[in-house]
Amino acid sequence: MLQRGLHFNTVLSNTSNRMLSRITATLSITVVSVAMVGCSSFSISNGSMDYKNAQSIAPVQVPEEFKTRQIAPLYPVPVVPTNSASSALVISNQKGNVFVLPKPKPLDEGTITPAQIGDGAPSTPQLVIDGNGYPILKISGDASQIWEVINRTLSVANVDVKQRNAAANRFDIMIDNTAYQLRLGRIGNVTTATLQKVDDSLADKTIATDLLERITQNWSA
Repeated sequence: MLQRGLHFNTVLSNTSNRMLSRITATLSITVVSVAMVGCSSFSISNGSMDYKNAQSIAPVQVPEEFKTRQIAPLYPVPVVPTNSASSALVISNQKGNVFVLPKPKPLDEGTITPAQIGDGAPSTPQLVIDGNGYPILKISGDASQIWEVINRTLSVANVDVKQRNAAANRFDIMIDNTAYQLRLGRIGNVTTATLQKVDDSLADKTIATDLLERITQNWSA
């Protein structure tokens, strides 16, 4: 009788353990399913709309005794006017806690120009001034062709080019025995050219304007 009782208790214990494991697994699957449904159906905030509550802060104040390069954006932030279309644009869900990406507008292939698809000839350079008063040269067209034209133009303009670094998109040049870098950037179909010092600070506005004007006047497209 004692052996039968011990065997019965062992069987009962094993059965209970198996039942407990099945219950635990079922609960785990249920919890995961509810969590997934909650994320999609109940629109739990994913933090994508937190920027609407962001507060502006004052710029960092550096003591005058410390010398640092001037911190200034190369490109001004455009002011987008409010209109009826932008006011009617809805970019959040009904609860306003999840960003919803607007659907892109259909592409009108009839309005596409060769320059827009990247194989257009370089346009005439345009000298513009950014929001901080720094000169920038803007050229539309294929980036590789623009590089070649600027390379030729620097030679025509008798600019002292020490090194041409196509991988880094820059020309290392000397002006009045001072080293500078003519750096090329890319925004969409537009190449931008700015003059900087080797320490990554912007060059003097007068020196930069003089060089970019020489490029414009001697443009060798």
